[in-house]
Amino acid sequence: MSFLKSLFGPSRKEIWQKLSGEVGGRFHEGDLFTPTAVQVRADDWIITLDTFTVSTGQSSQTYTRLRAPYFNPEGFRFEIYRASLFSELGKGLGMQDIEVGHPRFDDDFVIKGNAPGRVRRFFDNQKIRRLIAAQPKIRLSVKAHEGWRSKFPAGVDELHFQSTGVIKDLARLRTLFDLFAEVLQELCHEGEAYEDDVEIHIRRLSAPGGEIKDKYLLWEGDGPRRDAAAALGRLGNPAAVPALSSVLRDDDALLRARAIEALAAIGHTDAIGPLIPLLGDTRDADGEPVQQRVAGALRQLGAGDRVDTVLAALGGDFGPLKADDGAYRAQVVAALEGALEGPSGTHAANALAGIHAVEALPRLREVLRRTGSQEAAGPAVAAAIRRLEARAALPRAASAARVGLDTLPRSARAPGPDSRTLPRGSDAPPEEDRAD
Repeated sequence: MSFLKSLFGPSRKEIWQKLSGEVGGRFHEGDLFTPTAVQVRADDWIITLDTFTVSTGQSSQTYTRLRAPYFNPEGFRFEIYRASLFSELGKGLGMQDIEVGHPRFDDDFVIKGNAPGRVRRFFDNQKIRRLIAAQPKIRLSVKAHEGWRSKFPAGVDELHFQSTGVIKDLARLRTLFDLFAEVLQELCHEGEAYEDDVEIHIRRLSAPGGEIKDKYLLWEGDGPRRDAAAALGRLGNPAAVPALSSVLRDDDALLRARAIEALAAIGHTDAIGPLIPLLGDTRDADGEPVQQRVAGALRQLGAGDRVDTVLAALGGDFGPLKADDGAYRAQVVAALEGALEGPSGTHAANALAGIHAVEALPRLREVLRRTGSQEAAGPAVAAAIRRLEARAALPRAASAARVGLDTLPRSARAPGPDSRTLPRGSDAPPEEDRAD
């Protein structure tokens, strides 16, 4: 073994294990089906180093690659590789080459992209140019993942590097990880420190949740989104209210909890409307019912009376709800609808009927269809549907009817619209052609 080591040098396993320790990563030893890999977490991203082989039947070629999925809602794309005789020929055949304004760098590399201005700003980063120039071979690009076969959520693409052969140069590998960390920072935050940047945290919060897995976990979106929600609450800027409101019903319980806490911390009344419907949410949010968390947040926002009214109705006391002034009616109805399939379902159905919430009929029918009349709240839901359908069929008061005058019945002598606007048979002569 020592003879082979002196002949061929350290193995990939030895080099990559040492690399993993130096960059604070995790070494994954491969097997028959899974390649050896090193993974490093850098802020919101997971950078994965491994190899893959392309076979053509007659021969095969192994490549070293680095990958890092990231949120790319703008769809910015670029590709860079070293210039050569063949790349010059390619440019002559119509490949786009963007000049970034750094002459030596422009001479050494072919750079393509779908937004020339953004490409130039990107390569104004001196550290990125230096780390790229240190690579003897490089093909670095943003790979789009689109179509029904993609494992990637909408808006998530992949920063991708590949080079022929198995790279065992430790210094080069360290430089590649440094390059990826810097490129991701530039792509996602344009090089700005983001701890106190509201817009960047809103962008992080807008990324999809969940995971991307191949042989290994490549991307995990929930953690960064939770962190972004907490940061937005700490920063207290009302501009974050719409983004935080948009994740209140997310599948991730921890994210829901962080968003509720952040909205309470920001303290802006625009959060009241989005929070009220969650008073009927029976799910958990980080060990505490959503309803309980939301009630506390609304009280902190000065909407304690609204909380008491809805919770009383869900407890069977509809008096305060019937006497309510009607503010936030749509949100209150949504809260009652959300409680229909929970332990307060019977009271929620009765309350909807009691406040004549005809607009809740579609939701009531859906619940009855899905759960059936034998469930605990089934009879109350069915009774509410009958009462509201009967009410919906009643004639409306004239003051409540928002219809045009020409659509109302009238006597034959009542004045009406110009007769030339009325439908007529095909054999009726036009008005101007009739005899006086």
